[in-house]
Amino acid sequence: MMRQQPRRECWTIIFALAAILALQAWPGAPTPASVPKEQMLENLQFRVEYLLWKDVARAQLTLKSLGDGRYRAEISGEPLGMLKVLTGKDRRDSYQTEMIWRQGKLVPLIYREESRKRGKRSLKEYRFDYDQGRLELWQLKEGQGAMVCKWETAIQAPINDPLSAFYNCRLGLLGPIKEGQTFKVSGIPYPKPEEIEVRIGPETESGRKIMIAINNQAFDNDRGVVFAYLDGDLVPKQAWTSARIGTISGALLPGGQALNGRLPELPGGPAAANTQDITAVPPDNLRSFNSNRD
Repeated sequence: MMRQQPRRECWTIIFALAAILALQAWPGAPTPASVPKEQMLENLQFRVEYLLWKDVARAQLTLKSLGDGRYRAEISGEPLGMLKVLTGKDRRDSYQTEMIWRQGKLVPLIYREESRKRGKRSLKEYRFDYDQGRLELWQLKEGQGAMVCKWETAIQAPINDPLSAFYNCRLGLLGPIKEGQTFKVSGIPYPKPEEIEVRIGPETESGRKIMIAINNQAFDNDRGVVFAYLDGDLVPKQAWTSARIGTISGALLPGGQALNGRLPELPGGPAAANTQDITAVPPDNLRSFNSNRD
């Protein structure tokens, strides 16, 4: 079995923003409505803070409709300032899921993890073959430009990738979110079985507080905890985590386009995009948020 390359520690919060509410999805086969291809449904920008650096990186979360019930969600990040100098001007990391609408949920088809740094490209694809009941890991072979199958397992129960699960929750497809609820679901079981645990906290002045425990090699013992505040539409406004390199924080920036809770497949048809400025955390307030998380 191939050893998994450690995910870059500076990108822990970027991954966490996408994995805030990783619950579960499973396939079926209704006929979805058609929508224009490459239609942007959501575009959110986040500021990442680390230690004394208030703007160490930027992250972007997008959701696009590809037509015929297919969607693409992506969260990507790139460094700024000194971190950009240290890691390379072309550094970019992204997590992307292609999914389809089936049985009232968004179901993952391909989940990608990609990193570009100093002219080198790392790419992994987790391919969900529901007809064969199989999940495969394909990886770009260095220096050859070809994808090679490195691992596979049978899909015997729902397997969750963070992005499709996140949007299923955002759209209310997994039931109401209530204080005191705890969800435990299976993530992608590579290189070892993974359990994702989500605990729903109270409503506060900053929003709905949640906690998510995930496997990530940036954490001690490969297991860590991420906290976040969500607004009324379950958009992550603030998030923070403590990894081996210290506390990393993220905050939503103004001016983004937020999904307003509807897809063409849901009753009521397509929803008009919400293009108004999003309320965000002022830069000067992020540090006080980090020092008073309760």
